[in-house]
Order: sequence, then C-alpha cells, then structure tokens
Amino acid sequence: MRRLAVLVFVLMLAGAQAQAGELLIETALQDDGTLRVSYTPPEGVSELPRWNRSTAARGFWREQVRSLDDCATVDDDAIHLRAGCKTARLRVEPRLLTLNAVYQAAQPIADSGVIAYSGFYAVALPDHALRWRWLAPKSGYVLQDGRVQRTAAEQVIPEAVVTASAHEGGNEESSWRSLGAQQYVYLGRAPLVEFPGGAIVRDPALDDARVELIRSTLLRDMQLLGAAYGQGPAGPVGVVTSVADLNSFHGDASEGRMMRLRMLPADRNPDQDGRGLQFFVTHEAVHWWNMGLRRSDSGRPWLHEGHADWATLLLMRQQGLWDDEALREQIESRLNRCLLTRGDAPAAALPPGYSKNEDPYACGFALMLMAQAQQQARRKVEDLRSPLALLATLHPKDATLDIPGFAVWADGAATGPMHRLLLDAGQPFASGFEAQALGLAEPRSLKDSDTGTRARVGALLLSAVMRADCDGKVGFRTNYADDFGFFKLDSGGIRCSTLRRGGEVTAVGGHGLIADPLAAWDAASADCAAGRPLKIDYRQGQGTEMACPKDLPAIPARQLLRLKPEALERLGLTAEARK
Repeated sequence: MRRLAVLVFVLMLAGAQAQAGELLIETALQDDGTLRVSYTPPEGVSELPRWNRSTAARGFWREQVRSLDDCATVDDDAIHLRAGCKTARLRVEPRLLTLNAVYQAAQPIADSGVIAYSGFYAVALPDHALRWRWLAPKSGYVLQDGRVQRTAAEQVIPEAVVTASAHEGGNEESSWRSLGAQQYVYLGRAPLVEFPGGAIVRDPALDDARVELIRSTLLRDMQLLGAAYGQGPAGPVGVVTSVADLNSFHGDASEGRMMRLRMLPADRNPDQDGRGLQFFVTHEAVHWWNMGLRRSDSGRPWLHEGHADWATLLLMRQQGLWDDEALREQIESRLNRCLLTRGDAPAAALPPGYSKNEDPYACGFALMLMAQAQQQARRKVEDLRSPLALLATLHPKDATLDIPGFAVWADGAATGPMHRLLLDAGQPFASGFEAQALGLAEPRSLKDSDTGTRARVGALLLSAVMRADCDGKVGFRTNYADDFGFFKLDSGGIRCSTLRRGGEVTAVGGHGLIADPLAAWDAASADCAAGRPLKIDYRQGQGTEMACPKDLPAIPARQLLRLKPEALERLGLTAEARK
C-alpha cells in the first residue's frame, strides 16, 4: 500500500511538472452572464503579448475587458501580471455586434450563454505549451470542437507548435489554426437539439419550424457533401443559433466544425418558404468542407465565399429546391453583380482581402460557374459524376487552393482563358469576363434585368447621393417586396443636410431607382450638368431637393448578361441531369 501511495505521488508530481511550463487560458461563464477569462503563465512570466493585434481585437479589449482584481492590467497589445500574482483574472462583457462582422469575440445567446471566438483571447509564449480550458457552468455544458462536454473541455497545444506559431508572427493562417485560435466555443445552458453527427444550441426565441429546418438541412447537406467528397468531417459538428432584431441573417463557420447562425425574429422573417434559410445554412455547411477537408487562400475571399455559394446552388438544385426559372435568376443576378462591382480593373491588380472593387460572393460564384462550364465541356460521355462531385475535385487534398491552382482546374492546362482573366495584368476584367461568359450568356438591356440587379444599380446611385449629402456616410436597406420597391434610409447615426433620415426613397430625378435605374442615372447626370438640384421622391410625404454631388460617377454598365437557353444544359444543371 505504501509503495502504491508513493507511485501515485510520483505520477502526480510528474503531471504537475508537465504542466509547469504551460500557459493556461481558462474561460468560465459567470452567474451575471459575463465571462471570466483567466491567464496563468509559467513561473517567472509576467507579460503576455496577445496573439491578435488587429483593430477589431484592440477595440474589443479596450471596450469589453476589465480586470477582476488588481493583479493584472491590459493595454492594446498585452496582459501584464503584477509582481506576486500568479493569475490574471479578467471580466469580459458579451456584446452582440450590430455590424455583420465575421467572428464574434463574445456574443450573448439570449440569457442562456455565450459563444466566444478563441482568436481574440490567444497568447503564444515561445518555448511553452498552451492549454485551453473551458469550464461548463452549473447545470450547463460546453460545446467545443463539435462535442458537448458537461464538465470542461480542454485543448493542449504542444510547446514545439506554439514556438513555431510564435515565430511565424501570426501572419500565416496555419499558425492561427495550429494554435487553437480559430474556433468557436459555447458555454451555457441553452436547450440542445442533438442529431446524428452533431448538436444544435437552440436560442429559446427560435421557433420549432426553423429549428427543424436547420436540422434537416444540415443532415441532407452532410450526406450529399460526404458522398461528393468521399469523406465527411472527422468528428461531430456544432451549431449555435441566435435570434436578434437586426437587419439580416448572418453566420460564419470556424475550426472544429463549429457554426454560428444569427437569425431574425419570426415576425421579421422575410423568407416564408424556407429556401432562404436553407441557402443560409447550406452556405455555412459548405465552409466546413472548405475549412476542414479542403482549404483556400484566405487572402482571396472569392475563392471560399464564391465556392460556398456555388456549391450551395448545386446542392439545392440536386435536392429539387429550385426550378429552372429560380436557378436562372440566381445565376444571372450574380453574373451581373460581379460585372457592376469589378468593372474593367484587371483582376491581377486587385489586392488581397476585401476591397470596394470586389464582391467576393458574386464574383467568386461567377468564376466558379465559368470554371465548371469549362470542366463540363471537357468531360467524357461516360463520366456520370454529378456537378457537385465534379466541383469536389477543385480543392487539392493536401495543399491550399490558390488562384493559379483554380485557373489550372478551369483551363485543364497551365494556360488558357481563366489564366488570362485572373493573372494577366493587362487584361481588363469586365471585357474579359463578358467574352469568356458568352458561351453561356448574351448581352441584354439593363432595363430588362431582374429586380435584384436593377436594385443594385439604383443602390450605387443612391450611395453617391448620400455621400454628398450625409457627410460622406452611406446607410440604407433595400426593399422590393411591393411595386418596384424602395430604399429605407437609416434613421440614426447619420446626419444629412436634405435627405430625410428614415425615409423610403423611391426615385431620383423622377425615375424609379429600382424600376428604371438607367433613366434615374441619366436624369441625375442631366440635372447636374445643367446645374439643377436633384429631386428625391419618397414612398410617403413630400419629396426633397439637394445640390448635385460634385463628382457624380457615370453609370457602371448599360447592358448586362442574360443566360442563353442552353446554359443550364451546358452546366449539367437541367432537371434530367439532376435526376
């Protein structure tokens, strides 16, 4: 018995020594709904430089983080531990961001818990291991890495991995991933809806119908994606839902097969038939494959956002959720959104990341579509793979998809039309894009475009008008549910000289911004050239007048694209091909 006791003591001592060189980051949900985040560094370490030093992260630490005692102070870049203290205990005030920001530092889920993104809390100490620990609240649980843990969840990052990540300086996506700094974790007591292969954290405000639609959509998506890719996620998946009275749906997916879905209250749900919610959920589910099984260059958002939107269209078509008319409208809208946004600036000159001359969703979708059309044209008669299975060959298994890799997949060779469009610095984008798309589409008048495309052109004109009248700021929502629609101007946060805040703008220069944006643009240009004020009409009340913008931009396009009758067949998307 004595020998056994000594052995136990030795093992305990060995465990303590193994953890002595670790930095422990521990997170717990407090009774008042705030988070307690504690940092316990190895002995002798008193300064903890934070991993994420972005503007968003610095704002979060400045506005939402406070020390629980006098042991720690924080500044823009580091946590400082006072002499004689072993742990920095911090209090985090959860907050729902009103902007559609990707990744929430700490978002409250009703009164039932908090979802937090680890990238805002990470610290990497070279030559020391990192232990993440999330404690389950009483009568609650932790959802981390897709798994429900009733006591605590942990993740240990070995010293060698931490050191390598620290030396990379946080510039490489792989270093964030290996450090455990790219994952959502939920701590709370919200009701759980478990299903084969995963679990949904249900905001109590979410109605039964949408919960079931989310669950059934995920199950179908995972089955179809697994069949197309020949593999599924290496473990369970986790979904955290929330209901917020904001302007739109918003979601994102993170490492560890975790997803966040923010929805409108039931009485503000604009999607009565459920297809919008299915598209929303499926888009995020596709990101699981793009983040977990395959990867894309993170500096080129169109590679992963466009892929997610295009794959979602294929999934919904394969399930019979869109008929030919709806499919054509979806495709044409994105082709034309891309043209209107990018213009003729060469794609090779676009900087990495997001920019004003980029619509990563529409342009990525359009480029994926054209690349798949090239693939379809080369396939052999005996190739019976579905369009989704064909798309699954895009991402290399053991490498990151980049622009040259995408061009090779599209062209089937080291050179070709996609190479010229994306990599030739002398190739204007719009003209090259139109030339490449002519096999699938033909020019058409802007006036004959779908409502969504006309609304986008009208929004560009209204944006120019608002910038001139509202101290350079722009803020409105588009609504074309009745007649030809309107743009509802923001009621707060913007000061305008003449425009009516909260007003519902329908026309400029006597022409509907959505009904006929071409006529509205021409009328505005004529008034400005003649020195006349611009006339703004509203859905209700008297119109207003304002001085013309000093530099009213020219209309971005007068003709756009319409799909040819045979386009769906060329893409392998006819009803017969789906069956």
